[in-house]
Amino acid sequence: MIYLWLPTINAETPTGDSLEIDLETLLKTLDGAAMLAFEGSKGRWTAHTDILYFGISDDDTNDITIPLGPINIEKTIDVDVEMSSWIVNLTGRYELLETDSSHVALLAGVRYFYVDLSLGIDVTNPTAAELLVGQKLSGSDDVWDAVIGITGQHQLNDQWKMNYKFDVGGGGSDLTWEAVASISTDYNWGELHMGYRYIHYDFDSSFDLLSELDVDGPYIGAVWNF
Repeated sequence: MIYLWLPTINAETPTGDSLEIDLETLLKTLDGAAMLAFEGSKGRWTAHTDILYFGISDDDTNDITIPLGPINIEKTIDVDVEMSSWIVNLTGRYELLETDSSHVALLAGVRYFYVDLSLGIDVTNPTAAELLVGQKLSGSDDVWDAVIGITGQHQLNDQWKMNYKFDVGGGGSDLTWEAVASISTDYNWGELHMGYRYIHYDFDSSFDLLSELDVDGPYIGAVWNF
């Protein structure tokens, strides 16, 4: 499966600062992305791999005016953000229920998350308080988490199917979960999937760059069977 996921990214740093990258900003600042899933089945068992990479960078400069009594103070704020990240799912599934119209499977495995983040805010002619704002957050970190969940498919009619997945876990992070829902239809060349995907992380105190992360949005994918 080759797919295109267009998410909104919301993150919170350990200091309580928030970082939001909406879809419009993501499309403007995207340096590169790769999204691919592969699975192989034998009998009731299936091995599944899902790989997601994206890199973004943005350097935005804004001129602002701060009124101070009878005068106005002109300041320039330069916000520099660079972020690259990998999310990799490695799971196995066992078919619990199989009928003519439905499949339900138990899944278990691991999820890997890596982030390289550089966030800086520079202010011209800073005050003492603004000197603190000018500090830069940068570095990289990663976590491995064990996950367990359920996945399935239901035939809606001769052409359309509903697909779903939910997993939850922890280990390297305090909590991570993922929810996916989609519909798919068959073509001569394969399947077309359209759906929504949500990944959430609560990191523990040892993860220096982020305390929380939410990545969610619609996706579209093409599946070839062989």
